[in-house]
This record gives sequence, C-alpha cells and structure tokens, in this order.
Amino acid sequence: MRILKIDTKNGFFEVVPDNLDDLWHLERIIEPMDTVCAKTERKIKPREEGMEVTKENVYYEIEAERIEFHESSGHLRILGVIVGGKPPELVEMKAHHALDIFPGKEVKVKKKALKNHQVERLKEAKQASGRGKTLIIVLDDEEAEIALLAEKGFETKARIRSQKSGKMFFTQEKKDVFFETIAKKAVEEAPQKAIFAGPGFTKDNFKKFLEDKRIKLPAFYLHTDSVGVTGLNELIKSGAIEEIITQSQLAKETRLLEKVLEELGRGSGLAVVTPEECGKAIRTGAAEHFLLSDDYLLKNRKHAEELLAMVEQSGGKIHIISSKTEAGKKLSGLGGTSCLLRYRMKY
Repeated sequence: MRILKIDTKNGFFEVVPDNLDDLWHLERIIEPMDTVCAKTERKIKPREEGMEVTKENVYYEIEAERIEFHESSGHLRILGVIVGGKPPELVEMKAHHALDIFPGKEVKVKKKALKNHQVERLKEAKQASGRGKTLIIVLDDEEAEIALLAEKGFETKARIRSQKSGKMFFTQEKKDVFFETIAKKAVEEAPQKAIFAGPGFTKDNFKKFLEDKRIKLPAFYLHTDSVGVTGLNELIKSGAIEEIITQSQLAKETRLLEKVLEELGRGSGLAVVTPEECGKAIRTGAAEHFLLSDDYLLKNRKHAEELLAMVEQSGGKIHIISSKTEAGKKLSGLGGTSCLLRYRMKY
C-alpha cells in the first residue's frame, strides 16, 4: 500500500493499493456512508449523429452503500450515490454509480471519523507490501546523495563528497574512505531496501566493496545518467523503484509457497494445504502464515472471510496471492489455501 496522506483531524486518507492484499484491507476499512473518491474513464455519447464516441476522465465522489470484491475481476467495487465530482457537467448528482478500485489506482476515502485501528491497518498494509524503509543512494566517484523514499518523492538525508578533485587520480585509499563513509551511513539507517544507482562503474565498484568487506545490506543496483538531486528525481520518475517493490513482493510470496512445499515434503507437520486442514490450524491459533489464492477468495467468499478474520484475531499474517503469478498457480493447484504453522498440531 502506498500511503499518500493520512489526515485524522479531517477524517480522510489517500492511498494507492499495490496488490490484492491491499484491496482486502481497504474493504475492511471503507464503511457505508464513507465518501470514496477516484478517477474513472467514462464514455461520452456524441451530441450529433455520425460523430465518434469519446472518452473522458471523470473524478467521482461516491457515498458508499455497498463495498465488495467484483467477482469477475477481483477489483474492489464501491457502489453508492454520486455526491460530487468534476468536471461538473459530466457528473450526475444523486445518481447511482459504481467505482472499481484496483492495484495502482489512487483512491481517497473521507470518513466521519478515521479511527486509530484503521490507521494502523493502513500502516501494516504498507509494510506488508514491501514499502518499508527504502534508502536511495545515487553516487559517482565525486559524491553520493543519500535519501529516503517518501510517499511523494524522496527525503534527502545527507550528501557525502569524496576526496577526489576534478580529474585527479582517485587513489584506492581515498576510494575506500569514501565507500566506508557511505556504507556506514547506509547501515545506520537500517533500511528494508537499499538502492544504489548512478552513471558509470562507481556503483559496481561499491557493490564489490560491500562484498569484500562482508557488509550485509538488502541492496539493489540501478543505472542513472545523473547524480545528486537530479539523479534521485530521474530514479523516482523512471518507475524502477516501483518495479523493485513489485518484484520483492512476488519473491516473498514465492519463498513462502516454496517453504510450504518444503515442509510438506519433509513431513514436518509444519504446513497444511487443504481448506479443512487450514481451518483447523487457524481455529487453534497454530497458523503463522495463511496463503490464500484470489480464486479461492472469490469463489468461496463466506468461508474465506471467516478464515481471514480468525487469522487476524490470532495474530497470524495474511497473504492473498494472485492466481496469475507462478506462486498463485501453484497455490491454486494445492486447492487455493495453505498455512505455515507455528507448531505441529495435535489430532
């Protein structure tokens, strides 16, 4: 979940869901009588015969009556009455309308009161989707610009300059001091992800430096044409960071499913896969991770919701996995559900 803004004083939040997990969280947070705001594309009929149908982006404000997953697509659908929007000439006030919310689409939700537990759920969704603390360092052999990824751009933390001057030869000693200073700052920030980028080979040399010094960082390496603030902006606008976040989430889901298969293969009793066995594990509080395919959620909504609610109550972690991914296809082949357990169950 990408959180653009949370305003508890005025009772609203703005977010961009990353995946199906986020849509499920939003379904738990959005309530009847909330105002849900989002852009949608609307077909405009021609005023004169023979003219082509056009499409316009319309911003709707809907007073929610029903909140549900749209069965055919897995999108979150908000059904209700139009109470505002723009452009005004395309907004039919008081008419019934449906907004489809899907991953990557910005949505604003206004409430009479934004409760603390709802704010916490948004923050938990942000962490779960891989949008934890992300450090960005853009560097060449003269300077390194260090920033933290923010909801809208970045927050500059420091600028480190090397001892190289102009075209003077960059000695190994000076390079090591420069790299040590950058590495120390990166470790101090304790990021969930560290992205190193820049032109030329400096980032590659820095990667080798970390490996030689056995400095552990969750590092990714990218190319930019520039350094400094210009390089940071280039990296943000390129979409490369969003790709890393998406790939990290997919990798996490794959690791979890491989762990399930590994435990099943070992016969350790620390993984179960059928809906019945998962239900037993969840009801007894043994389930630490509950993996659920979106197919199963949509086709068995009532039962799936009961399981999801119990997992939350017992402090377990929920992973709703798209059946379009490789991990999702494997999970669907196992029946659509699986659990990694805290301990072996007694029968």
